[in-house]
Amino acid sequence: MINNNMPKLIYANTKNSDMYYAVKHNITDPFFYLEIDDRKYVFLDYREIKAFEEKNKNPKIKAILSNDLINKSKELNDKTSRANKLAFIILKEFNLLDEIINVPENFSLGMADYLRSREINISPVSSFFPDRKKKNSREINFIKENISKTLKAFEKIEFILRESQIKWDKILFQWSILTSEFLKSEIEILLFREGMFSSEWIIISSWNQTAIPHHWGHGEIRPNSLIICDIFPKSRSNEYFADITRTYVKWKASQRMLDIFNIVEKAQNKVIESIKPWVENRDIHNICKNIFDDSGFITKWESGFVHGTGHSFGLDIHENPNLNGSSEDILEVWNILTVEPGLYFPELWGVRLEDDVLVTENGVKNLVEYPKMLVIE
Repeated sequence: MINNNMPKLIYANTKNSDMYYAVKHNITDPFFYLEIDDRKYVFLDYREIKAFEEKNKNPKIKAILSNDLINKSKELNDKTSRANKLAFIILKEFNLLDEIINVPENFSLGMADYLRSREINISPVSSFFPDRKKKNSREINFIKENISKTLKAFEKIEFILRESQIKWDKILFQWSILTSEFLKSEIEILLFREGMFSSEWIIISSWNQTAIPHHWGHGEIRPNSLIICDIFPKSRSNEYFADITRTYVKWKASQRMLDIFNIVEKAQNKVIESIKPWVENRDIHNICKNIFDDSGFITKWESGFVHGTGHSFGLDIHENPNLNGSSEDILEVWNILTVEPGLYFPELWGVRLEDDVLVTENGVKNLVEYPKMLVIE
């Protein structure tokens, strides 16, 4: 666990979510961020510093021109990278050589090894910014906006399925065989127009592909077979994700498919009803698992309920806290989590449904106000 009294150091560009969370401004090249108590510093060269000062809205962050520090680092004779030397000079200039320095778990191993060789105590920590677990009003509004845009992708998928025809045991849309690749391309175009992009790709799987939870999907979308659509795009403007899943069948679903779909939806509804502050996350997961167990779907290896009930997301698609059987977290107000129960049957098919929820002072709010329909004729 991080000690907030210890200095924090990051070296990355803002594709690193901790760095973006710290500075709220996109910077292409890697740079240093240093936090000492409530004082925060970024170290930038001539190419970046003016642009940062122009856009920076946090008065607690001071931008420091790094060129003089770089010149000092050149005086070190160590056989290591310029960035490693600069890290040492920054810590030296701020009288931190004898302090324990907190760094993210994904901090450069080479840089950590070099600083340790200079007898600096480097301490990697998870949850580098613990406040990321609880979203503020700005972040909640970003995610709501992203969810609204992502739902248009499901409207598009449903439109295409509804307008498609069944011919020769194929699904035809505008007289072409409907494929996972076509649906993904249509969704990519729609998301781009909405200011979103699928940085982590898109899952649109069909038939026995749906039995593998993270199968990306490829090839024909088959009639009378399950189709899992898991869309988790990121906003180009606010950098936050949304994460939603629906399962469909084009034309006719078997009674077995309908029964499984209804059980998964029942589990999701019960989980959402049970979410409230100060409940242990593992207990929420066990509610879901017990519904499946009581319905006769005992998880064995790759069969049944083979993943956690959900996870948080924000600047990353997977963040803490998680809803799974090993979680030691407790639900807190302003957590945002997915609730995504699923059942999978190897070599056959699977069903998954996923909504995004906000933990509130009074319980929970489902942020995905969108119907769940299995069959589209």
